[in-house]
Amino acid sequence: MGRYLLQRHINAVPDRVFEAFTQPALLVDWMDGTGLVDATGPLDRQGSRYTLVIWGPWRFRTEVVRVEVPRVHEIEGRGPLGSSYRMVATLAPRDGATDLDLLTEYTVPLGPLGRWIDRRWIDREPRRIANREVDRLVALVSDPSAVPQPKGASRAAVA
Repeated sequence: MGRYLLQRHINAVPDRVFEAFTQPALLVDWMDGTGLVDATGPLDRQGSRYTLVIWGPWRFRTEVVRVEVPRVHEIEGRGPLGSSYRMVATLAPRDGATDLDLLTEYTVPLGPLGRWIDRRWIDREPRRIANREVDRLVALVSDPSAVPQPKGASRAAVA
């Protein structure tokens, strides 16, 4: 199982940062998705489920397992080929802004081969993709003029 923690101080109040985890358009944008389908309820309600579509067949079935507005948002789910994940966002107000701790735990499929792939390519610093996604979250919630972009728009911003 892989695990990493990303932290950011965000120039936005916790309620606004919390929306990045509960508003479908924001979530799809910063997580480089192409859509969110099959939602069973609002993303700020424990027990709600949805499927995050990344590209074509890459779909991640997700369940909201804990919500403490606007302090904690926790999801877990399954992805392609038997992968699994858990993500816990913890938000704390500080100086009129928000400190975000984003803990991600994941399991890759394919047994020993998957663990080797994880060590070789996935579980490496500087976690370029994860950091790019969280930087996009920061941009979306910090800038009042930012507009969520569909179809993995932030992917194009990084060469």
